[in-house]
Amino acid sequence: MMKNLKLVIPILLLFSFEILAQPRWKKSEPTAQVKLQLFHSTETANFPTTETLGKFDLMYEISHRFIPSIKDGYDVYFGLDGPARIRTAIGFGITEDLMVTLGRSNDIDNLDLQFKQRLIEFPNDIIPSVIAVRAGIAWNTEVPDGIDRKRTDGDNFQYYAQLIYNGMLFDKKLGIGIVPSYLYNSFIYAVDKQYTFTLGTYVQYYIDAMWSFWVEYNPVIAGYRGVIRLDERGKSHNSVAIGMDIETGGHIFHLILTNNARLNPSQYLVGADRSANDDMWRLGFGIKRYF
Repeated sequence: MMKNLKLVIPILLLFSFEILAQPRWKKSEPTAQVKLQLFHSTETANFPTTETLGKFDLMYEISHRFIPSIKDGYDVYFGLDGPARIRTAIGFGITEDLMVTLGRSNDIDNLDLQFKQRLIEFPNDIIPSVIAVRAGIAWNTEVPDGIDRKRTDGDNFQYYAQLIYNGMLFDKKLGIGIVPSYLYNSFIYAVDKQYTFTLGTYVQYYIDAMWSFWVEYNPVIAGYRGVIRLDERGKSHNSVAIGMDIETGGHIFHLILTNNARLNPSQYLVGADRSANDDMWRLGFGIKRYF
């Protein structure tokens, strides 16, 4: 693992550098309530934060998770030759506290519609906190050969809900997130409907307004943790990811090292397709543009 990290750090750094007059008295206007902002983005690399877009604001995302592992070496350029799982998405702020996102992954052609609502703020000097919820529906539009099923069959749909807690410590330097998540119909080809419950956590340390480092962990607590595709074998594993973010000019760049190549929530929540204990780590990246 340490050998792989020594290879990865230069690659990540390479990516990061490409890419008097006295005022006249006026009657005081009522002070508008300012939304408590903790994290710098509406999402981390894989999880939602409690942040939402401003009313009528837009967000565009494109993310890659390379399928070959780093240990496959130079022949696949440490995984960067691909192939890759890809997600694209666009988000829209309906109100200051409610946003909607429509995304697609090329894994089983998974379309994803999700809503996120901020619920409660706890402003204070010790650990300012916010609670939000996110819920979504996923439609898997790819029908494999040999499956007697229409694209619009109800078995191709999945549903999920997430409770999001965010808090900030040390003068908004260290952000923490806890995201318990529930997924229904985890394996769309199962005879009986499956569910998965996970307890996602993440920590992000902001060095300054531009650079930050983070760690994510998403263990499956109960329910299904098998495959998501018919051509997969074995079981899924707890997801782990580490990386750094670079913020500049309305963009946030995620540079990622992970054991999970799955991207859309209904796929990511089942677990990672490879074990973190087997040195099966992959590179990935994500870009979010806020308008």
